[in-house]
Amino acid sequence: MRTVVFNGVQAISSSLNELEEGEGTAADRQQELLELRDEIAVAQRKLREEAARLEALLIRHIDTHGDIEVGGGQRLYVGNTRVTKSLNDQQVFLMVMDASGGDLGTITSGESGVLVSQPWKSGAVRKLIGDDLFNSVFSVETVKDLKTGSAKRSVKTFDEAYT
Repeated sequence: MRTVVFNGVQAISSSLNELEEGEGTAADRQQELLELRDEIAVAQRKLREEAARLEALLIRHIDTHGDIEVGGGQRLYVGNTRVTKSLNDQQVFLMVMDASGGDLGTITSGESGVLVSQPWKSGAVRKLIGDDLFNSVFSVETVKDLKTGSAKRSVKTFDEAYT
């Protein structure tokens, strides 16, 4: 299976290489670009579908046979998918500013930054302001499966290096 996927990726890379070299008319190149774009979109969609099937298979396997040891202190286990949401962005901002001594650089999304698209990197904020303050301005919710309404389950990696 890996060879088939690898060969598909290699074929796309080869096509991209040829297109980058710029051979052919603009009309020919445009058609080739569109075809390759469509090919990649289909491959991405199919890979997402297959990844979801694998996730479901892993969940069934782990539910039946237990965690899967990956090696190097890591194992796969099944847990509920959760999201952490800010309850009050203004209050979180003020707590971050207080805990960082007013350093606006803390707000940036660099290594020590605390923003992501949510906008808060909840782990970075928790580390900066502590659990008690964190729990007063964030909620952790279990993601629900849209079809069943029950807790969405996913395969997670436990890494003892982070315990």
